[in-house]
This record gives sequence, structure tokens and C-alpha cells, in this order.
Amino acid sequence: MSKRNNLLLLGLFIISISCNKSNKEIATTPISVDSLALISDNQNSEIHYNTEYTNTDIKKIDSKKELRANDGNFNQMTLFEVKKDISLEQLKNYCSSVKPNYTDGYFQILVFFKEPNSAKFPDNPVTGMYMEDEDLKNIKATYTINNINGYSKLDYYEKNNWKSLAQTFDIY
Repeated sequence: MSKRNNLLLLGLFIISISCNKSNKEIATTPISVDSLALISDNQNSEIHYNTEYTNTDIKKIDSKKELRANDGNFNQMTLFEVKKDISLEQLKNYCSSVKPNYTDGYFQILVFFKEPNSAKFPDNPVTGMYMEDEDLKNIKATYTINNINGYSKLDYYEKNNWKSLAQTFDIY
């Protein structure tokens, strides 16, 4: 979904909350809006953003930060499990929706594995990525963000990183 559609849905949600203050069930139930859950707090009607993705197709496994020696900044890699049949569009939408959550540090690298027991961090620095065949055979996609120069690209593999060429897409 585009950012414009997300904002439209957010506006409609806020209007429905303000018009339905007496209906506590609507005001306290999380509503998933394309990877973003909006939750209303009855006591002060604030909206809190829950940035955890609630779709069962993508699950966060672990995250690791490495300090950069030359500038004091850091690089971070986050590992995810995805369903084997996840579509390119689902991954593009996910990356677009979570991009604002990864604005710290120099590089943010999100790696999507097909099998949770195969997800592990590379032996070399996180920016060096993966080189072992067994690792590459289980990677469905890699999303890289460079917060310094604005680079933001998703590398999607039809089968996996070992058997398929990367299809690269800009993420806005």
C-alpha cells in the first residue's frame, strides 16, 4: 500500500475513534493497517504506533549491532523468517512500511530467511554479508539501507540467493 493510502486510512481511523468514543471495543482493539497497528488509549485518546509487523508471513528473529571503528557509528543486521511462498509485493510493502524504524546507524541490513533454524549472522562483518553456500541457499531477500547517502534497495531472489539472480528494487 502506498504512503498516501496509509495516511488516508490513518485519517479515517482517527475520525472513527473520535466519533465513537462511547464504543470501547473499537477504541481498544488494535487495527492492522499494512504492517502498522494503531492502538487508541481510552484515557487520553492518544494514538500509539506499534511498529511490530503482525503478519504471520514475516517474523523477526534477532538483531545485531557492530560498532564502526572509524566514525563511532554502527551497522546493524536484523534477521527474519519468511514463508517460502512470500511474494515480492509482500516484501516490498513490508520494507516500505518498516523503513522509518531503521533510521539509526550507518547501514541497516534486513535479511529474510526461508527457514528459522538456518538464520544466523555472517562470520565476517555484517556489511560483508554471507558467503557460505548453505547460508545463501536459505536467503529469500535482503533489504539494505544506507542512512548516510539514502540508498534503500531490496534484493529479492525467486528461489534463493544461491540459485537465483537478484531482482533489485528501490524502496521509498
